[in-house]
Amino acid sequence: MAIYTLMSPGGSPGVTTTALAVTYAWGGRTLLAECDPKGGSVVQGFLTGQIEGVPGDLLDLALAIAHDPDPGVLWKYVVSLDQDVLEWLLLPGIRDPRHALQMESAWDSVANALKTAADGVVDVVLDVGQIGGPDTPMRLIAASDLVLMLLRPSLRQVADARPRLDALGRHIGAKVPVALCLIGEGDYTAKQISEALYGLPVVGTIPHDPKSAAVLSDGKQAGPSFSRAPLMRGAAYLALAMRSHLGTLQEATDKAVSR
Repeated sequence: MAIYTLMSPGGSPGVTTTALAVTYAWGGRTLLAECDPKGGSVVQGFLTGQIEGVPGDLLDLALAIAHDPDPGVLWKYVVSLDQDVLEWLLLPGIRDPRHALQMESAWDSVANALKTAADGVVDVVLDVGQIGGPDTPMRLIAASDLVLMLLRPSLRQVADARPRLDALGRHIGAKVPVALCLIGEGDYTAKQISEALYGLPVVGTIPHDPKSAAVLSDGKQAGPSFSRAPLMRGAAYLALAMRSHLGTLQEATDKAVSR
């Protein structure tokens, strides 16, 4: 089990929608943690009208951990996205972006709770939204096993990504691997994007599929072929590619250590 962080350089490439799709298609028990300082949107979007009495959000978890350092308190604030199956889980993000200031001193404790969960029975996917601002949860990102930047294959997105990747590198160094995922089509190939962004590997692509995206972002009714829609097929491939890429990196590290 591991922690995977999804982020963007801005420009609305759809981090939350992709994170929802990836965790839906994960193929095993997974927890989506909404850790975007600007606030969560799954309860108000995808889950519109479906859940009553959500037990709390990320801020409530942080406050609870401050009083009880047991990482197991995390599960009191997790809800199921697949009803009684309990394979597709959610830690709702903060409801008010003004609460982001209260999270600044809590990221280490949240990271510890999520790492404990990942060491146990669930893979964790973090949605940290757009990075680069002063509220970017760098300490939380540093606790990840793999970081994935989502961006559209355009010159503007590459220009936005470079300084943010530079800042990320200064905070986390080389201890956390970073990869790329392209959203939709653009003027540049995966190889060109990789070369422009320090040779970081492109491990997946998500096709432009607004109809399926609306199911995840706005709670629109899903049709019978939803799981086979282009977005969901791309998400299934990306989920597999993320695990495979991390596994390859860990295997290489283990071999290097054993020499």
